[in-house]
Amino acid sequence: MKKFNLSISLQISIFLIIVAFIPVAITMALKTYEKQQLAMMESSNVQQGRLVSAALATDNDESINKDFAAAFLKNMNGRFDSRIRVLDGNGMLVADSSAVSENDETADEAASGAVSNPERYEAKTEETLKPANQSFVYRLFSFPIRVYRRYFKAPAMPYESADFYTGKSVFDGEEVKAALDGKYGAVTRISSGGQVSVTLYSAIPVIKNEKVCGVVLVNRSTYKILQNLYELRLDLGKIFLRSLIVVVLIAVFLAFRISYPLRKLARQASDCADKKGRIFFTDFTGKKRHDEIGELSRSFTSLIGRLNRRIKFSQAFSSDIAHEFKNPLTAIRTSAELLGSSSLSETEKTELASAIVDEVSHLQTLLNGVRNISKIDAGVTDGDELAPVPVNSCTNHIIDRLKKKYPAVNVKFESNKDEINLPLPQDYFDRVAENLIDNAMSFGTDVLVSSVLEKDFFCFSVEDNGKGVSGEAAAKIFERFYSERAESQNSDFSHTGLGLSIVKAIADSLEGEVLVSESAKLGGAKFSFSIPLRSTRK
Repeated sequence: MKKFNLSISLQISIFLIIVAFIPVAITMALKTYEKQQLAMMESSNVQQGRLVSAALATDNDESINKDFAAAFLKNMNGRFDSRIRVLDGNGMLVADSSAVSENDETADEAASGAVSNPERYEAKTEETLKPANQSFVYRLFSFPIRVYRRYFKAPAMPYESADFYTGKSVFDGEEVKAALDGKYGAVTRISSGGQVSVTLYSAIPVIKNEKVCGVVLVNRSTYKILQNLYELRLDLGKIFLRSLIVVVLIAVFLAFRISYPLRKLARQASDCADKKGRIFFTDFTGKKRHDEIGELSRSFTSLIGRLNRRIKFSQAFSSDIAHEFKNPLTAIRTSAELLGSSSLSETEKTELASAIVDEVSHLQTLLNGVRNISKIDAGVTDGDELAPVPVNSCTNHIIDRLKKKYPAVNVKFESNKDEINLPLPQDYFDRVAENLIDNAMSFGTDVLVSSVLEKDFFCFSVEDNGKGVSGEAAAKIFERFYSERAESQNSDFSHTGLGLSIVKAIADSLEGEVLVSESAKLGGAKFSFSIPLRSTRK
């Protein structure tokens, strides 16, 4: 089964988006719902008003028939869920649905919007009759809004009480004036009859013989919509409260998933070595995770592994140095003790003194080799700046110098470029070229040196016609102080077994490699030193 890499930053981002989206989605949903309800309410008002207007326009009188209007509204009692008033051409009241109703109390409630249908009034449950905005959950979530409105929002003008036209003999509202001009008029007004709500007023002209003779004024309070919104907010508040509990659980889970592994990693990093720096383990927890903690754990494991190998390398290096220095120092000490003997002849004393000089020279060569490897390992070069090294010119110079040491050896140099300039330390290339060429000339009589520069890498190879390198020796050829030479070849102490180790150290420091194989051209050994060009540009 394929595992998906889900980073911690992405997990946290998803979590925050969920947390932020819930209240935003609730607010957007409520506003959309409210707009839809208001639009439906206004559409219902217009349809009822047009129905009454059409009925009033059926006779041929040029004015509104007051008796017909009152009778029509009375006959339609219970079928309208809005308050409908008929006005004459001067804006005077002709008929009112609330005045002609048989049940004035129920009609007033229907007109105000508290109930939408008298027949359904008795079916309301006890839970519905209890205002949703008085519940604990609703007041809990609306507390910040109430505080804002009370202490921070600018004071508003006092609302109208009950109906806008209460106590007026002439209906002079904007919507009525628009209807008297033959247009549809609509106005929303805020009123406070014990409960702040919005009342929608729709005015439809009554037209007879292409002349406006009256107005049908339909109004309905949004109290019911407000109550529905309270109930919807209460339900959404409960959903949000449950979601919040889930979010808190997710947050706790993420905190545990992040903080606990980090604490464990910190504890393991602190306990992986003692005060002396000795490393006890290199395996950190969480390596199988596919997030930043997994990457950190794998990085820690890799880092401690490299440090451990480095410590073992240093310990082995120190042990090898002590072993290699032991024999020359023993020989020097023995010769020095013998020089103190009075029974020796002058010739014997001269030989002992010469042996001491040879051993000191050997020690000096060893020290130079150890110093070179240490500097390369530490990344220290003889030059502060990387200057382009002319590879072909340097190689020819080294070959000319080594021919004086091996005059009988035939050396051939070839390159795929007239000149190759590499930006790397001068002493690095000199050591690589000299050690590889010197090694080949000490084993063979024919040597082929080649340098190849391609787009992505540089390769320097040296081949000879010597005995080659066996499979067993190839695995150890780059180890410190290892040599395949006979004792007679080491008599001048110029070969310490560190030359190829230095080449290997340089290759590693440049992120390259050095390999040994059989030479297809000369039949002996072939050493290939190659580095990526990007490593020379650091």
